[in-house]
Amino acid sequence: MNRVKAPAANDGDDRTTFVGVTVPPTIKRLPKLLNTVGKDVCKKLLAVVIDHLSGGDTSKTYHDVKADGVSEEVLAATFAGLYDICRASFRLPEGSIKKRVYTEDLVFLKIPDEFVVDIVSAVFGESRKAVDAAADGQRVRLPGLASFKWRVDVAISTSSLKRAMKPSVLMQMTLSDGRIHTFEVPSDQFHKLRYNVAFVLKEIEDLEANPIMQAP
Repeated sequence: MNRVKAPAANDGDDRTTFVGVTVPPTIKRLPKLLNTVGKDVCKKLLAVVIDHLSGGDTSKTYHDVKADGVSEEVLAATFAGLYDICRASFRLPEGSIKKRVYTEDLVFLKIPDEFVVDIVSAVFGESRKAVDAAADGQRVRLPGLASFKWRVDVAISTSSLKRAMKPSVLMQMTLSDGRIHTFEVPSDQFHKLRYNVAFVLKEIEDLEANPIMQAP
């Protein structure tokens, strides 16, 4: 059997894998659980996990998974560990992590060699599109900006001043859900808004330029 090459020794215990800085307890317990349930049961549970992440009804399928001498508690814990691994994997944008690096992460997480190939195949296989489509359909979306109109008004006088000559900016936003919001902003507050928007855009540019944000 071809063994998966483990990460280099200088990776150390501070290696950050695709699951994040803190490894969930469900994944920490997974290596021992996989050795208990065996390869065939692991494949069946992985298929249920992928089907669930793709939006399918897996309740009946999950209960159909059986293993001689393995309790329901062990099967449930194994399913939870595989589910957390796959969910963390599919949260990464497609192409953001190479298969080799992903494999090394699994080895670092102490997943037994004979199960690594099955997990890699499930994550990098044809199921990716179905999982992404299901996640996109469940995503909560706020209405977008459909159109924006503005004009500058000048208050010539007020109830307390005969001659005010105070400018203000009148804005009207039409959202993608059809709602219309109209509001008035004094000129000094408009300048603060303009400054803060420019500041945020500059911060975003600086963040995107950071090497840590660059795709591998």
